[in-house]
Amino acid sequence: MPLMEKRPPLLLACALLAVFALSGAAAALGAGEEKHPLLGRIWWRGGFLAEEALWKWMVQARVVYLGEVHDNPVHHQLQARAYIALLERGRRPALGFEMFTTDAAPALAKLLADPRADLSKIPEVTGWRRRGWPDWSLYAPLAEIAHRAGLPVLATDLPRELAAKVARRGLGELPAPLAKELALGPPDPARRAAMLEEFYESHCRVIPKERLGGLYEAWRARNRMIALARALRAPRGKADGAVLITGAGHADRAAGIPPDLASLMPEAGQFALAFAEVRPEKRRPEAYLPRPGAYDALWFTAPHPREDPCVKFRRGLERFGRGEEK
Repeated sequence: MPLMEKRPPLLLACALLAVFALSGAAAALGAGEEKHPLLGRIWWRGGFLAEEALWKWMVQARVVYLGEVHDNPVHHQLQARAYIALLERGRRPALGFEMFTTDAAPALAKLLADPRADLSKIPEVTGWRRRGWPDWSLYAPLAEIAHRAGLPVLATDLPRELAAKVARRGLGELPAPLAKELALGPPDPARRAAMLEEFYESHCRVIPKERLGGLYEAWRARNRMIALARALRAPRGKADGAVLITGAGHADRAAGIPPDLASLMPEAGQFALAFAEVRPEKRRPEAYLPRPGAYDALWFTAPHPREDPCVKFRRGLERFGRGEEK
């Protein structure tokens, strides 16, 4: 019997002390952010919520999305806290990663079939480093917690090379069997327009909106692929629902994965928690929502120090134009 089934408090202690030293949002404060009125607070349905109350709502959902800013260490600490909270309350959800693509699923499953597997090999079998994600050490504790509990760790996303082809040339790049399985209908015009605006802003207003249509098609295909993974795999075996580790955009209840999952599993309750970095000019929780009702709850954290993403993006475009790989 897995350790979690026998002695949940022991696994919790090991996870928190030996694997993941949870520091809380306050430990990552800068001098200015410490006074932000939202920092460390959880916002839910127009009011603020205690952590214990959040778990009581979250535990009722079959599928939970933990939407992150990828490089923020505090977000990963809070994801681990949320996953452990579900385990401690009797749930046994599979753990899915947006960052693992389905072409890596066989190698990942083979590695994790051994209860004593060396989890440091996960980056190797999933092609982690070449995909440009933050250091695996941010995500490793989550995978270890699930593996120790005897729960599946799932690869969910569309293979990166295929997503790139769709972004460049459209949905016609999907192999016929996969296109039939995804069953993507025509895009909703209003949702498409809203997402193109968001893509335009997130790409630093460098790429014209009319050239971002392929990126939106890839976004739709990826969301559908991840939702399909939830629908097909989460109810099977030892797993009791699923938790998805993903970027906050994919957790959006209106524009991300949840609408696709709802069409595939209408009976499945979903809960979308997004971790949001506070900004000095944004003092009200609603200012962090890309659209009304995007998330069930927001958990506010300090921003992670990073280079201006637009400076980095423009530099990358210049290097690409010169034919450089990095």
